[in-house]
Amino acid sequence: MTPGLHPTLPKALIALCAFALASASFGVAHADDQKPGFFKKLFGGGSKTETPAPAPEPEKKPAAKPKPEPEKTATKKPTSSKPPRVIITTTGGKKVEIGKKSTPSKTTAKTATPKPAPKEEPVKDVTRSASRDNDSPMKGEFKELDDDKTPSAEASKSVEVLPANGGWEIVKIGGRDYVTAESIRNFYNPVYGFTTFRIQGTHFWLGSSKLILKAQIGSQEMLINNIKFILSFPVAEHNGKVLFSRLDLCKLIDPVLYPSHIQNAEFFDTVVVDAGHGGHDAGARGVYGYEKDFALKMSMAVRAALIQRGFKVILTRSTDTFITLGGRVAIANQTPKSIFLSFHFNSGGAAATGIETWALTPQSAAATISRGGGYNVNGVTGNKQDSANIALATAVHASVISRFKFVDRGIKRAQWSVLTGCKRPGILFEGGFVTNGAECQLVASETYRQQVSAAIGDAVLNYRKALESAMMGKR
Repeated sequence: MTPGLHPTLPKALIALCAFALASASFGVAHADDQKPGFFKKLFGGGSKTETPAPAPEPEKKPAAKPKPEPEKTATKKPTSSKPPRVIITTTGGKKVEIGKKSTPSKTTAKTATPKPAPKEEPVKDVTRSASRDNDSPMKGEFKELDDDKTPSAEASKSVEVLPANGGWEIVKIGGRDYVTAESIRNFYNPVYGFTTFRIQGTHFWLGSSKLILKAQIGSQEMLINNIKFILSFPVAEHNGKVLFSRLDLCKLIDPVLYPSHIQNAEFFDTVVVDAGHGGHDAGARGVYGYEKDFALKMSMAVRAALIQRGFKVILTRSTDTFITLGGRVAIANQTPKSIFLSFHFNSGGAAATGIETWALTPQSAAATISRGGGYNVNGVTGNKQDSANIALATAVHASVISRFKFVDRGIKRAQWSVLTGCKRPGILFEGGFVTNGAECQLVASETYRQQVSAAIGDAVLNYRKALESAMMGKR
């Protein structure tokens, strides 16, 4: 159960986003993204060598350094070792297996070209290299949209194709800017070496041995290496071209694919860990207990995992006490060189299951769910950290999902109170449904909490590594 919403939304406090890649030089700058730790080589699941003893994962087998493609070391790891099979006995007396690793990175390593759907429909397939002359980056700045509401059905009929802006092909639909998938492929090609660009019916794939991006026209869901992201606006199409909103490019795709160039990234050595609810606020009532108690136990386990990895940790609460939402934010804002992690557990029908991670809704976009704060018209304090927020959410969510066999409910957006006023990079993590019998058994298990906490600790390390070059000189 997530916290309430901020009662008022302050006026715009963020400047319009300058696209972080505009002045970067791929040939040199991307060397930082090739180092180990870039979200564990794009969602490989965390640094296993630092996992606590109860869950050893003998995965580190660095073959002789490959040539200019460091990613190969990481993509081969899933095939060389498997996580241990862990059977736990929960408070319900049943045996439950955890630690089964799903295989998104295997797909990345072995499937350079995603399998097309059946042949009934024609396929547009481009397999040639899309690199530009001299691999020079595209010039030109991207600024966020000024519109304050989603275009109406009538307005969306208005389509204008604008001249290429420094290499970016822009299509304006109903007053909103979209960027062609070809532009995205061309820009990131020097890093990822795309070999597949495919449109089949309403389905779209962009792929290489390092990264596979999947999307569907008309949908807000997007998969990157089998990790689910919820876009701010549905993928669109015009004249046979697949289009992504410019806001999603600035606020999601770029920070995830190119975190080392996130602007205003600040070095951190401290993590503020927030256990949701507490005291008279019990949160969701689960099959084996209350959300407030599970959140506190998870936070204590995360604290131990982070300390083991060299971080300082501040807890918003260490006992069953009530802390206001504003009080939690104040603790984060008063802690220098820090990031903010808020832990909750979900409630729903008995069949509802899965993990989801929340980052703040960008300005000029709507929350993923109706109770998530609606449309973020003017922006809020937390939007200053938009790029860092989504990068942190990706690191944590992908580390947990790729290491364990959980339902992936996606990385989502909302204006939760603990995120809107936070001046530090921050996310809210929902660690499962306490209203689901089997999932609540896991939540009530200390072994589960320790293993998930280890994945989160690794994720924080990977996040800091991914932003290392952007943080240089800001200690």
